[in-house]
Amino acid sequence: AVKNPSLITQGAKIFGSQSIVLGMDAAKDKEMPSGYRVYINGGRVKTQLDALAWAKEAVKLGAGEIVLNSIDADGTKDGYEINLTRMIAENVSVPVIASGGGGNCQHLVQALTEGRADAALIATMVHSGQYTVNSIKEELSKAKVPVRNWR
Repeated sequence: AVKNPSLITQGAKIFGSQSIVLGMDAAKDKEMPSGYRVYINGGRVKTQLDALAWAKEAVKLGAGEIVLNSIDADGTKDGYEINLTRMIAENVSVPVIASGGGGNCQHLVQALTEGRADAALIATMVHSGQYTVNSIKEELSKAKVPVRNWR
């Protein structure tokens, strides 16, 4: 999408915006107006795009959802990048899915409340065997985070 932004618009016209999910990798960068820069190729190639500006542009082009991966937090299990997630979520009109850094249920609670994410990736939490989907839903429910199809 970064290399060919019209791909977003073309996909939205054919399949509808609800089917177009922008995957965005971002990392802290003081040179950027928002403080975060967009990367491509699995986070290996720096672009000249500011994360907030790109998120807004992608939504204008037709993206119906954003999976927002923090390169800085990814793989750490130390928690999602709450400031980045909240900034994007509060400035776009589409769902934002937090990605990168989830290590425990409290991290999920923070991403979904403080970070204002609509959802969060839990791959490492589940693949490690430390949590099950049901145990995560139970913890979220205890924290008063709405959980779909539980109990």
